[in-house]
Amino acid sequence: MDRISVPELTGTNYFIWSLKMQAALRLKRLDSVTTQMKPEGLSEKDALEWKQKNSDAVAYIKLSLSDEQALQFAAENNAKILWDKIKSTFTGQTEDRKIDAGNELKNLQINSNELANDYIARARGIATMCHSLGLDVSPRELVYYTVRGLKGKFAKVRDILKTQRDKSIDEVLEILREEETSFNSPSSTRAEGRSADVFYSRKSKNSGMRLCYVCRRPNHVAKDCFYRNQKESTTSSQRRKVHRNNNSKERNTANPVFTASPNEESLCENIWILDSGASCHMAKDRVWFEKIFPERKDIYLAGKDSKIICKGFGTVKAKTVSTKYGNPLDITIENVSYVPQLRYNLLSLICLTDKGYKIKSDNNCVLIYDKSNKLITKAFKNNGRLELYFEPLYNSECYFSNPSNSNYDIWHSRLCHLNAKYMLKMKDYIDIDDVNDFKCETCDISKITRKTHPNIDVNQSSEILELIHADLCGPIQPESYGGAKYFMVLVDDFSGMYFTYFLKNKNEVFDIFSQFKTKYENLTDKRIKKLRTDNGLEFVNEQLDTYLVNSEIFHEKTIPYNSESNGKAERANRILLERARTLLYESELPLKFWAEAINFSTQVSNVTPRKGKEKIPLETWIGKKPKLNYLKKFGCVAYFHVPKVMRNKFDVPGRRGIMLGYARDRRGYRIYDIKNRKIIEERSIKFNESLKGSTYLGKTKVETWNIDSLFESTQDINEFGHKTKVNHLEISAEPAANENNYSIPFETLDVATNTVSDQIETPVDQMNNGVNQIPVRRSERLKAKQMSTNLACNVPNSYLEAKNSADWQNWEFAMKNELDSLNKHKVWEIVDRPAKTKLVKSKWVYSLKQSDNGETKYKARLVAAGFNQIKNKDYLESYSPVVNIESFRLLIALASKLNLMVRFFDVKTAYLYSDIEETVYMLPPPGFERLVGDGKVCKLKRSIYGLPQSGRNWYMKIKSELEKFGLTQLASDNCVFIKSDGQNMLLLCMYVDDLAIFCNNDEMYQDIVNSIKSVFEVHENKTSKFLGMEIVKHKNGISLSQSEYIESLLVKYNLNECKSVKTPIV
Repeated sequence: MDRISVPELTGTNYFIWSLKMQAALRLKRLDSVTTQMKPEGLSEKDALEWKQKNSDAVAYIKLSLSDEQALQFAAENNAKILWDKIKSTFTGQTEDRKIDAGNELKNLQINSNELANDYIARARGIATMCHSLGLDVSPRELVYYTVRGLKGKFAKVRDILKTQRDKSIDEVLEILREEETSFNSPSSTRAEGRSADVFYSRKSKNSGMRLCYVCRRPNHVAKDCFYRNQKESTTSSQRRKVHRNNNSKERNTANPVFTASPNEESLCENIWILDSGASCHMAKDRVWFEKIFPERKDIYLAGKDSKIICKGFGTVKAKTVSTKYGNPLDITIENVSYVPQLRYNLLSLICLTDKGYKIKSDNNCVLIYDKSNKLITKAFKNNGRLELYFEPLYNSECYFSNPSNSNYDIWHSRLCHLNAKYMLKMKDYIDIDDVNDFKCETCDISKITRKTHPNIDVNQSSEILELIHADLCGPIQPESYGGAKYFMVLVDDFSGMYFTYFLKNKNEVFDIFSQFKTKYENLTDKRIKKLRTDNGLEFVNEQLDTYLVNSEIFHEKTIPYNSESNGKAERANRILLERARTLLYESELPLKFWAEAINFSTQVSNVTPRKGKEKIPLETWIGKKPKLNYLKKFGCVAYFHVPKVMRNKFDVPGRRGIMLGYARDRRGYRIYDIKNRKIIEERSIKFNESLKGSTYLGKTKVETWNIDSLFESTQDINEFGHKTKVNHLEISAEPAANENNYSIPFETLDVATNTVSDQIETPVDQMNNGVNQIPVRRSERLKAKQMSTNLACNVPNSYLEAKNSADWQNWEFAMKNELDSLNKHKVWEIVDRPAKTKLVKSKWVYSLKQSDNGETKYKARLVAAGFNQIKNKDYLESYSPVVNIESFRLLIALASKLNLMVRFFDVKTAYLYSDIEETVYMLPPPGFERLVGDGKVCKLKRSIYGLPQSGRNWYMKIKSELEKFGLTQLASDNCVFIKSDGQNMLLLCMYVDDLAIFCNNDEMYQDIVNSIKSVFEVHENKTSKFLGMEIVKHKNGISLSQSEYIESLLVKYNLNECKSVKTPIV
């Protein structure tokens, strides 16, 4: 544009573009064609001149448009029309824009790092925008709002200017500039606090725009910087001396990779050096850290035969310094080593680039950008270094994550997070000190319980094996690595010893108990005299009863709904589950390691104190004090020896694994071999208990776990006491942890590496499968009434599961009711099985529902497996309309406005009322084949749930019936019907088999309801619920609520205990 600079119109800069374009057109004498159309009656010469100006103006305007905008207005060749279209496009609603611009001016405030020139320019720009929108802003108003927006360092000036109302905007700018100059004087002393700013300033001959390398603020040098000297108590002459001495030391340093000489005094606490040679981030003061994890290692200095000590690592949280380059930012630096011997804090350039940060050079500084190209901070060159200045976010020093006596914490983890009381009792066995205020977050999260049951710790026997308590827990999802779904715990009443076994099927209980009896009666030369269990079918059956009678063992069974009678087994289950849950949570291992965690918890429980016992269980069992120095932390990193026969000559002799527990029937540890994805048992091992082995597995994250669904709290389940029988395939027992062994002294016997076959069957990336089913405790009985959310855990997925469940009689009764309903509606006829004809399978779907009075109902519905049917071959149409939510909202609004009565109904077995046009043959219902006969199938005469066309058939059926009753279908919504006689009106909408009726006349309402009941079996809902919404009619209107749905979402995502706030509906 011949040196005329007009910005490109992008859509967000219209006002600036408009001002500059008008000026450019005026300069070119082309502005007249944008303000008026072509005048009439022009001479030929004038018309030609107007046409030329119009063409030039259109060209100038289009050349200043962005590519997107140019395409939008490409077809317009009249300058005025083009200008008006652009204006109408970008100005939008003038009144709304005017209000926004006025509010922006009224809310004008200066930013903390904004210069006076920039602030006044911004204020004038807003005023200009207001003028362009037709909102007049007087000079006095501009000054008023500008002065009112001053704050921070300009607060005093603001108070003075408020008393001087005759100042112009230019005079205000001049005053702010003078005040700003006084702030930046190099000889001024500035004290900053969180709540107030106090300035002391005087003019200096040396003032300039030099940037201080300490605080990055202009117009003073480092020796005069307040930040540099705010923590020093020496005089100013002493500070200069220290500064000179330190500078001399810097000059004597011959370009080290990083400055890390020990025993040298720090120059500035808040300086960080951007170092290209540092292998990691390092900080020298604990004040920077949010939390420090202890880990001692050596760091060797480049070019020197010396080293410094790293005492831990953690996360640093700091704030960048506010400068004219931008506002201060809160930053987080991960994996920072704590090195007290450092002279400066070091920021590793290599680590930054590895994390995706971008480094750019700009004159005398280096710019650091994050992954989104956002400027984070700048490093300035000073004395051959790149220096940054951060401020720590914490006012006090960070303490190590372990207590002062760190071996207490490590033993606490080794002993499955044993409580503090029993930890003190362990002083006779291990070397730990007293720690009175020790807190463990993992314990707080994983062991929280409700009030305990009455005391169950009184001995009821006089010697070991006299009384054995037994209980079964499961099924547990996911399966363990060996395929186990259950675990059984046996408790010796006299010693308190726990014995756990892992089962793939409940039928293995008999074999396991018989093996236990034979083994331990032989080892102890004692005899089992009593067995106490609940009434589960795994314990109460003919095979076990016969065996106990022949073995002269008295079988004590608990009273139904009184699980406390077998309290020791229940307590054992709770302790093992809580400790296993804690181990999995802390180690972050996949959930399929639950059997390993329970096995580990069992062995540790046998060597830790028990309530009411003077000695630990193992000491009572074997008659001597055991040695516990072999105990290690579950899930920690273990480096094990690889035998020569299993490696090549140049292979390293060690390999990394994960500590899972202690070997069975041999002296060694159970280690998960990460490389080969299998569990081995080995004795030659080195442990690093400060590292989690899960970090080497890949994708495992605690946040995705549903630990509670894996191990449900015993105390919570005791509320309901239900046992569900689930049929499973007959598969072998858990090979890795069939039982726990109490004799594990490691002092004498060497153990060769032993691969446990069939133990690791799933690759690591498949370990953390989602939990599909909430486990149910097997030792309980379900009370007659309980919440439906808990009942859902016991719903069988198939006919076989229902048959093997404790509620089989209820499910059988529900299925017979469903068959009676099908026979009542004559859904099928029994015919011979046709040859070469596709047969549709059938399936039972079970559910538990609550009636209006809170009573639990067992529901069983027979459905057809219609997903195998092919459209246009097995059926033609499947679309079935439902009422639109907008229509339902309108009906609610009309009911509120016109004071209509609102009633809700549901049609029982709705689909069974409609005929089926296609020929469909279905296999007999599972479990009831004998009622049909051999070689017979069901030929469907009615629509049944599961067929694609059933929904449409039902819709056509109820539509035709409603039209017979005098209702008319609305054209706007196929599922809304109306009946009116002028004064009275009835509206009906339906969503599949749910009906809602709105009416202002009782007689008309009753007539329609009776007509519907004459054809269909309907049930009126007393709870006023429709489509999951609770609808309540009041005197002043109708309220809608989805509280149950919201609460179910909160429970699903573990937010039911969160703090609630009121949220208005806009």
